[in-house]
Amino acid sequence: MLVELTIKNIALIESLRIEFAQGFNVLTGETGAGKSIVVDSISLALGGRADRDMIRTGAERGMVQALFDVSGNPRAQAVLQSLDIEGEDGLIAIRRELSRSGRNICRVCDVVVPLNTLKQLTATLMDIHGQHEHQALMNPARHLDFLDAFGGEAHAAQRDRVAALYAERSHVASELKRLMNDVSERERLVDVLSFQVQEISAAKLKPGEEQKLEKKLGLLENAEKIRQSVEGATTLVYQGDGRAPSAQEALLRAADAMDRIGPLNERYAALASRLRELYYGAQDVGYELQALLDDLDFEPDLLDKVAARLDAIKKLERKYGATVEEVIEFGAKAADRLNGIKGSDTAITELKKRYKAADSALREACADLTAVRRESASSLSERICEQLKDLGMGKTRFEVRVEPLAKPTAAGMDGVEFMISPNPGEPLRPLASIASGGEISRVMLALKAISVDSEGVDAMVFDEIDTGVSGRMAQVVGEKMCLIAKTRQVLSITHLPQIAALGDAHFLVEKVAGEDRTDTHVRLLDEAGRVRELSRLVGGAQDSESSLSHGAHMLKEAAERKAAL
Repeated sequence: MLVELTIKNIALIESLRIEFAQGFNVLTGETGAGKSIVVDSISLALGGRADRDMIRTGAERGMVQALFDVSGNPRAQAVLQSLDIEGEDGLIAIRRELSRSGRNICRVCDVVVPLNTLKQLTATLMDIHGQHEHQALMNPARHLDFLDAFGGEAHAAQRDRVAALYAERSHVASELKRLMNDVSERERLVDVLSFQVQEISAAKLKPGEEQKLEKKLGLLENAEKIRQSVEGATTLVYQGDGRAPSAQEALLRAADAMDRIGPLNERYAALASRLRELYYGAQDVGYELQALLDDLDFEPDLLDKVAARLDAIKKLERKYGATVEEVIEFGAKAADRLNGIKGSDTAITELKKRYKAADSALREACADLTAVRRESASSLSERICEQLKDLGMGKTRFEVRVEPLAKPTAAGMDGVEFMISPNPGEPLRPLASIASGGEISRVMLALKAISVDSEGVDAMVFDEIDTGVSGRMAQVVGEKMCLIAKTRQVLSITHLPQIAALGDAHFLVEKVAGEDRTDTHVRLLDEAGRVRELSRLVGGAQDSESSLSHGAHMLKEAAERKAAL
C-alpha cells in the first residue's frame, strides 16, 4: 500500500506530505484546486511521463517520493530481490527527481535505477484508473487488451508466442521481398558481373606479371643495340677478329711465355700463374657471352606480342584496379557476388518454404489464442453482468464478442468488442456507440472490481471515474469501491458526496493564494471538516445549519452502510 506521498516543487505544490490510510481514501476539492496534481505526482512516482514543465515556476528542480509498504506483496519482493534492493521493515521509497536541464533520475531505496526497471517494480504496487481508461473503453481497438488482461498468464504466454511467430514470419517476408524486389535490376547486375568476371578471367593474369613484361619490353626495344654490344664483346673476348687474337688467346700466350722463364725466378712463375687464372676467367666470360648471343635470337613479332599484352593489362587496370593484384581481387569479388545473386533463386525458393511454414505455425498459434480468448470472453461477460447487477444495472446484457480477422497480426487474428444492451428487449450493440457516461463508468468499475485479484496490486487509484454518475448510482459505485477497499488500498478522487462519505480517510485538496504565489495544500479532515466538505459537495449554503445537518446525516448513513457491507 501507499503509506506516504511527498511532493516538492511540482506545479502549484511547493512542499507537501500526505499520509494515506489503509482501506478507502477519498480526495475532494474545488475544481482547479490541484487534485490532478496529486494524481500526476503519483503517476510520476510510478514511472509515468516526466515533463520539466511540471516543475514549479521559479524552481530548478522538482521531486516526488512515494513510500510503499511491500511486506505483504510477494510479487514486489521478488522484483526487489532480482534488483538486489532491500527495504527497511517492509518499506521502500521510490523517488523521481526532475530538473530544468531535462535530467530525470529514478531511485528505489536511494539506488538509482533505469526507468524501465522502475516501471517493472511499480507495476506490482499500484494501478491508476482515470478518464483515459474511459476513453479506452470507448475505443474498440483497446477492448482486446482488456480481455487479455483478464485472461492473465494464460493469455500472456499464448499472446507472446503469437507475437514471436509473427516477428519470425515478418523477418522471413522481409528477406523474401528484398530478394524478389526489382528483378530487372538483378538481371542487369548479372549481365554486368558476368562480363567483368569473364573479361578478367580470360586475361589469365598472374601476380607480378606486369613488372616482368615491362622489363622484357625494355630489352626488346633495345634489341639491336644489345646485339651489337654482345657481339663486339664476344669477338674481343672469345673469337677474335682475324687481325688480332681474342682476349683469352692473348692471355694464354702471355701465360705460356712466362711459364718458359718461370724456373728462373719465382716472380716470373707467379706472374705466369696469375695470367693463366685470367685466361680461365676470360674463357668463362667468353662462354657466357656466346650463350647470351645465342639467346638474343628474338622472334620477329615478340615485341608486338609483349606490347599488346601490356596494353591489355593497362586497360584492365584502368577499369578494375591500379595493379594486376587489384584487378585479380576485383574479379574474385565480382565472381562471389555473381554466385550470390545466381544463388538467390535457390534462396528465394528456400525462403518461400520458410515463409509457408512460419505462416502455418503463426495461424495455428492464433487459433489456439482465439480458443483461449473465447473461453475467457464467456467468463468475463458473465462476471461483468454480475458486477453490473451490483451496480444497479441488473437487467443489462453484456457480451465480450470475439470476431475473426482476415489476416494474422502480432496480437493474433481476433477482433474484440464489448457489446451491451442496457434495456430488456433491445439487441446488443457496441458499447462505444450507445452507452452513456454513467454506464461507461459502471462498466469500468466492474472491470476493475474483477481485475483486483488477477492484477495482484496492493493499491488502486480511481481518478474521477464516477463521471456521469449521480444519486442512488453514486452510492452504489461508492459501495463497490468500499468492497474493493476491503482487500486493497483505494484512493478515489471524486466530486460526489455519496462516494466521499464512504471513505475511511477524507483529504481536502485546496488552493491557497498568497500575495505573490498560489499554493496547493492537502489536509486530512476530521469529522467536523468532513461534514463541512460534504455539505459543500451537496451544494448547500456554506456552513448553514441545514447543509451541515445534511452532511452529518450522510456521514452517519455511510458509516452504517460500510458496516453492513
